[in-house]
Amino acid sequence: MASPEASARPGCGLQVSGLTVSFGGLRAVDDLSFTVAPGTIKGIIGPNGAGKTTLFNAVAGVEAPSSGRVTLDDIDMTTLRPHRRAALGLSRTFQNLQLFREMSVLENVMVGAHPKMSAGWLSGMFALGGAEERAAEDEALRLLALLGLDARAGDLAADLGFADAKLLEIARAMASRPRLLLLDEPIAGVPLAEQNRILEVIRAINADGVTIVLVEHNMRVVMSACADILVMNYGKRLAEGNPAEVARNPEVIRAYLGGEAAHA
Repeated sequence: MASPEASARPGCGLQVSGLTVSFGGLRAVDDLSFTVAPGTIKGIIGPNGAGKTTLFNAVAGVEAPSSGRVTLDDIDMTTLRPHRRAALGLSRTFQNLQLFREMSVLENVMVGAHPKMSAGWLSGMFALGGAEERAAEDEALRLLALLGLDARAGDLAADLGFADAKLLEIARAMASRPRLLLLDEPIAGVPLAEQNRILEVIRAINADGVTIVLVEHNMRVVMSACADILVMNYGKRLAEGNPAEVARNPEVIRAYLGGEAAHA
């Protein structure tokens, strides 16, 4: 039988079943279940403290759940370490940028290719003439061109504006050629004039077959990008449905959307 990595294909599905993540007596994620259909964009919204980032950490393998399962297609990932999940096709961005500021834009993207490098990212990047290094560089340049950052490839990451830094974080997450991409507030803090640029990148990635789970407070972005939305509150599922259903759900309006529902 082929290994999961060998049989990987774009557009995987995600299944979260009865997931609970506890910190002492606090249940940050509380018996949560949902699915993400292959090739779709699913939004996850909720007030601050609802458990969204903890959920991402559990799906990515950073936080160990107290109970429940996380499945990528038919592969149970619940007990797998983060690097094994990455090798299966899962990648993520972070709410707070995790860039290597003193490395170039190109090098930052190449670092993201390391789950697919048999030798590991350090030897893959710095073994001069290595076939994997050349392939990683070619892929990094392709991604930078796709995201409009190719002219900045040789610049330090520290010299990028905030919107470009957000795009670089996405490019690095895409360098491993994921099937499932977790985006943690990719629009947060981005000036209004630059938001549509990032939104179009998200749509383009999804159109290329990548399944996306999007955590975002910007309701305009969530409502326009996502076919399906999960609303969390106190670690639980409050509601789930398409944007229109979520926007008119009375419990959602009370807990989170407020007056924004009328303008979504």
